[in-house]
Amino acid sequence: MLFKRTLLSVLLIAFSFICHAQANFELNLRITSGRAFISSIHFTDNNLTIYINRAGRLLLNYDNGNNDDSDFPDEDNRASRQSNTILPALDYYVDTDGDELSGKIKQVGNLQVTYYDRFAWDELRGKVKSIGNVTFTYYDRFGWDELNGKLKSVNNVAITYYDRFDWDELKGKMKTIGNTTITYYDRFGPTERMGSVKNVAGDTPNLNIIWHKSLYYDN
Repeated sequence: MLFKRTLLSVLLIAFSFICHAQANFELNLRITSGRAFISSIHFTDNNLTIYINRAGRLLLNYDNGNNDDSDFPDEDNRASRQSNTILPALDYYVDTDGDELSGKIKQVGNLQVTYYDRFAWDELRGKVKSIGNVTFTYYDRFGWDELNGKLKSVNNVAITYYDRFDWDELKGKMKTIGNTTITYYDRFGPTERMGSVKNVAGDTPNLNIIWHKSLYYDN
């Protein structure tokens, strides 16, 4: 009986540890009129938000109107988003680390940052590979051309896109992230909305949906 209780306690502790390890970050999914993409990752243990662009590169000087790939000027939650650009101490890779790493951010606070280097395919080289214990993978040359270099997963959160088997106005746009599905207006809908986001449905743990201000009131 004592053995069973001890085993149960160990399993509960292990389960709690695993849950904590899986939930120490949140993904912020940006929705503009024609796009859906991961714009930042928030590390809950460190209370730190790190911004990335759609090419898998870190953004330091985050500006909604320029770096966020918005279709038009963006004002949603502008002040609080800009305040997150104040980062803790940074460390950088140096020349001896390789040309493709030299000058890139190596550490943000206590979070180590790694990148795909010279041993990776050209389409991956220089993209963020990991931040702390969070890993990033990308579609490479073994997939369709329209997916080449796009973000494929963040840890165990898979990301898919509309491809060559879909209408041209949908091709390359994000289709799913985790359990969340993004649909768009196509050629069978209003002409003026073709290619724009129609709906976001599903529930993915640790995923925040950030709607563009003008879209928020339409949905």
